[in-house]
Amino acid sequence: MAYSALEVAKYVINHEHNNGREISNLRLQKLLYFVQAKVLVETGNPCFDDEMEAWDFGPVVPCVYHAYKIFGSWDLSFSGIIPTIVEEISKKIDSIIDYCQSFPTRQLVEITHNQDPWKNVYKKGQKNRISNDSIRNYFLSRGKK
Repeated sequence: MAYSALEVAKYVINHEHNNGREISNLRLQKLLYFVQAKVLVETGNPCFDDEMEAWDFGPVVPCVYHAYKIFGSWDLSFSGIIPTIVEEISKKIDSIIDYCQSFPTRQLVEITHNQDPWKNVYKKGQKNRISNDSIRNYFLSRGKK
């Protein structure tokens, strides 16, 4: 069962704040990409159903971007009910977010720019879809090297 990207985003924001970390919309987008990759590789299914697109600063989930764009580059806040995510998935989300916490947002952007799922579909001025298959295949191939 996949969640909506907004549910996962709320979970990620809450997790970051509970760990004393700020999170911008740009950072959230990169974390959602890595969350999707981890869950795709480890379960064979997406974490969320919403599509990702290749934007100038890397992968973006448009519905999440638009929900939080009012914050600009500031720390995101979210008030409301924290979505319940099954433990098997929440542990995967937590582990990849915690792993990424040591990377500055700028470095996460650079990392995504050097990965095939974004690199192979990005065209300046366009918002081309990044498929879950391309994400899964890329990360599966990286794990075998």
